[in-house]
Amino acid sequence: MAVILRSNTDLVYLPDHGFVGEEGALRILPQITRQIHRLDISHNLLGSAGTLTLFKGLSTLRLRHSSPELGLGIWGLKEINLGMNGLDDIALDCVLGYAKKDVYLKRVLVQGNEIKLDLKFVESIINSLNSSKINSLSLVNNTSIDQDGLNRFLDLLNSTELKQLNLSACNLDHKITDSIMKYLSSSRSRNLENLELNGNHLGSESITKIIDSIEESNFTITSIGLLANHALSDQLVAIDDDQPQQNDNGYNDPRLIDRTEENRSMEYQVHRRLPELLNRNKILTKRIKQATLKALVPCRIILNGLEPSNEYTAKRIINEISNGIFDHNKFRLMDLPEEVIHLILKHTSEDYLAFSDSQWLKLRKESINKENLMNMYNRRLNRLRGKGILYTKQERMEVENELRDGFLKRGKWDKWEMNGASSI
Repeated sequence: MAVILRSNTDLVYLPDHGFVGEEGALRILPQITRQIHRLDISHNLLGSAGTLTLFKGLSTLRLRHSSPELGLGIWGLKEINLGMNGLDDIALDCVLGYAKKDVYLKRVLVQGNEIKLDLKFVESIINSLNSSKINSLSLVNNTSIDQDGLNRFLDLLNSTELKQLNLSACNLDHKITDSIMKYLSSSRSRNLENLELNGNHLGSESITKIIDSIEESNFTITSIGLLANHALSDQLVAIDDDQPQQNDNGYNDPRLIDRTEENRSMEYQVHRRLPELLNRNKILTKRIKQATLKALVPCRIILNGLEPSNEYTAKRIINEISNGIFDHNKFRLMDLPEEVIHLILKHTSEDYLAFSDSQWLKLRKESINKENLMNMYNRRLNRLRGKGILYTKQERMEVENELRDGFLKRGKWDKWEMNGASSI
């Protein structure tokens, strides 16, 4: 089936087109021109063989469409949707292996496939993910995921780019809880903003533990989905106050869970307690960003200030004596001890408690780095030149916001940190 693309779109939209295996992949590749940066080929049947062929072809196209010598820059995909395509672990490994080389690929959707995260593939998969620029990965509705494999996946996950991870409707139960808690409590989850776990079977006890870990150790995540997460149905029973928890044989069964108590706990944890913690994290994130930007200019001015030369001091004293005017009201800031000057500068942020010791030290070092300041200035000029001579106010603001966000992230002033935070 032919696909007609408008000249102003960067999307190839090919769901439900009957692409099967290697032949289907070969039919998709001619549609991907240099203007294309997003690919939606969900609801086909590429399978493992078709996926390998597709991404081998994409690697060739990436070289063909990239022409820096002609001023065209490097080409790459930004987003790819491979949902409902019969992908397995080999296919996922192939997709992430390509992403490791394509620095423009930010969003990968592989929902509704046959991915298992078998232990023999996990290390290769996670190494590629950690080395890529992917900021959003969706594994929704991969119901065959092996929980031991997912535990290993989470134990190894250490991506500096990943902001969104979607594991909804993956048939997960309480056995994954410890790995989720460990990940959320470590600095490895520092950049993760959104974790989706809706529609699993975690149960109220696991959800409580996950929220506990956020309260105690995670000050950066701002969205987590935990809806529809009741324990497995064969564990839930309606238990009266005077009724013992017994199984079919009449013996007490600790695995049985009171349905009413489960519902009550889930309601409190998910709808009352969790929103307060996520709002706390949003406030803390905003505080460190604002404190950094407010303190930056005073730090650059004061820390790069020069002591008056002996010649200048002598002339000033002679002039005061000659005129009989002595100014005793001048505050000699630079004569103060260094640690006092640093304390004063910290207070110029109007929120000195927002900084961890590490963040404050980095800001002081950044303030006296004149090379970085010049590089920032040059990057701004180059980005604005790229907008053309008559760039608009909105385009200028977009460039400045992008540079500001990049600056905050490079210095790790984009997230709240606790002194002595875990680095597991």
